[in-house]
Amino acid sequence: MIKVSKLSKKFGQREIFNNISFAIEEGEFVAITGESGSGKTTLLNLISLLDQKYKGRIEIDGKAAFSTKEIQTMQRYKFAYLFQNYALVENETVRQNLQIALKYRKDANPNNSIKKALKIVGMEDAEDHKIYELSGGEQQRVALARVYLKKPKYVFADEPTGNLDKHNRDIVFGLLRKMNAFGTTIIFVTHDMELSQSVGRVIAV
Repeated sequence: MIKVSKLSKKFGQREIFNNISFAIEEGEFVAITGESGSGKTTLLNLISLLDQKYKGRIEIDGKAAFSTKEIQTMQRYKFAYLFQNYALVENETVRQNLQIALKYRKDANPNNSIKKALKIVGMEDAEDHKIYELSGGEQQRVALARVYLKKPKYVFADEPTGNLDKHNRDIVFGLLRKMNAFGTTIIFVTHDMELSQSVGRVIAV
């Protein structure tokens, strides 16, 4: 569970938001929406502990004060991130990028796990391709396969379908739904009203 109480954030003298409170239960599928510049990505970065400069309280699984080591542990084992810019290593292969997801997770047969993840996102023939050889939609599907391999408790996604065509959007969102059906909490930023209205809950910033 993620519980936010009286959360405020400023950049310099500019107030991004003030006194926000909400709770996200385990297993929810939540969209964060709002106008451009309203602080959607900022809020996502705060609750996923990528940004720790704020006023208020952020509680994750019953704990609200985190050491650097605790944050690192959560980011390795509990959290997975899906960014609009994919965050892949461009000069390495698809397989090498996916191996990163298995670095902190015991897996008896990592090669089979990678092949399965790529098949799920329709990229089974791209295992040895360099990332820079792929289209934007294909790169986001590889990034999603990496999230799937990590088996996280929470997925934080920033405009995960923002730059994608309908085909790739449906693949990405479909797998997020599947992960959510198996208990993963999904929190994503979007400006797509159709997507936001199709999930369990919307937090408007």
